[in-house]
Amino acid sequence: MTDYITYRDVREITVRLPRDEYEAEHSYGEDIVKAEVVSREEIGRRHEIDYAVGTDLEAELYYLLADGEKIFESRSHDACVEHAGSLGDDISRVFLFGDLDDPDKSWKIMAESRAAAAARTAGTS
Repeated sequence: MTDYITYRDVREITVRLPRDEYEAEHSYGEDIVKAEVVSREEIGRRHEIDYAVGTDLEAELYYLLADGEKIFESRSHDACVEHAGSLGDDISRVFLFGDLDDPDKSWKIMAESRAAAAARTAGTS
């Protein structure tokens, strides 16, 4: 869960002024000697839901979590991702399997990947 608070601060800042014209012309700005917050007011608070896609390998299901609570499940990975997008999550960088029309596609890809990994492991031992 991601929460945001917006504050308005009133700060009191003490700066050292240049001693002469030469110092004024060759300085890079004011030297802050002291800075402190005099008052702070909370002017806004909001909660941003954290979405995550999980996998139940036994049941061959993908599920969508919102702040850790399961809210949607499907055999299709892309259906879970699109559901997150419909709820306002940014899905622009999420890999899609292209399994909306064929929910078994991603599971076949993972099975092939596991089989290939097992074959490599068996071949090296």
